[in-house]
Amino acid sequence: MLPLKIGDLEVPMPVIQAGMGVQVAKAELAAAVAKAGGIGCISSVGLGSREASENDYLADSHEHLVKEIRSAKTLAPGGIIGMNVMVALSNYDDVIKTCVEEKVDVIVSGAGLPLTLPGLAKGSNIKLIPVVSSGRAMKIILRSWHRRYQYMPDAVIIEGPLCGGHMAFTENQVLHPELAPIQNILNDVRAELAPFEAEYGKKVPLLGAENVVTADDVLEKLNMGFDGVHVGTRFICTEEAGIDIKSKEIYVNAKNEDIIVLHSPIGLPVKVLRTPLVEKLLNNEKIPFGCPFRCLRACEAKAAKFCIADALLDTLAGDTEKGLYMVGSGIGRVNDIIPAEEFFEPLKKLV
Repeated sequence: MLPLKIGDLEVPMPVIQAGMGVQVAKAELAAAVAKAGGIGCISSVGLGSREASENDYLADSHEHLVKEIRSAKTLAPGGIIGMNVMVALSNYDDVIKTCVEEKVDVIVSGAGLPLTLPGLAKGSNIKLIPVVSSGRAMKIILRSWHRRYQYMPDAVIIEGPLCGGHMAFTENQVLHPELAPIQNILNDVRAELAPFEAEYGKKVPLLGAENVVTADDVLEKLNMGFDGVHVGTRFICTEEAGIDIKSKEIYVNAKNEDIIVLHSPIGLPVKVLRTPLVEKLLNNEKIPFGCPFRCLRACEAKAAKFCIADALLDTLAGDTEKGLYMVGSGIGRVNDIIPAEEFFEPLKKLV
């Protein structure tokens, strides 16, 4: 197993930790992953409190973002710290500006096409990593970045329909992942990259994102032709993840048959565990909310049946009646809560 090279960054373990929002992936988790040799990522969404966000969301978000970045760097000196920034965020430009000012190492950007990212990060040495789910999305990003900025992605994360989070797949593809196998997406993305790699004289590392729970899963993705992996669900059930232990236990006790596909307030399919909140949504109930963050540009707050940020704050607090438990398809194989470093121990024997 070779180190992952992204420009002038050499990552000993070819693993990027996913930026799971609303305080799952904060400084403590990102630092633990970075210290273990991977890339630790802080999620930029939902870092503040309900009360402060209602008063001044932009200022509160900026304050907590700076705090988390600096804390992660202190906890993992010399480690590689990144930021996961969803394109769908209402304060996307402000978050990228803060990342540049605080000199994070990596920005991972998905949940939309990050077409303006190179311009926002111009003048920095931050590695820019878009997240794509198809060759078509890759083509759009490549053409836009080349035409507007003469810039190539420093790496690309390729999501398959088995991954968690907001996904750019149809509900049918999420329910029937065999319709969009990640190997085919890898081949399509590689074909789109080839002429740009030749023109720029630059090889772009590709990272696979779906169903990675163990070291064997990492090796499987490497054997498929990926240069590394992007891991989310396994890291939710770690000691360093930010949510309450009661919520971690919901994940640990879950089985694959507990997974339900919902449409989030921004219209994208998302896999969640069947819980009391989800049962209400499936029964077409509307959950009252006050929109504490105003965080998503495309959110149809007036028409939405629930506030995803509100529900994830309940997950953070361990309110298993009101919480929302977003998940990837590998949850049935996540049966314990471990230190994040433990995920890397089998991999270190292969270096």
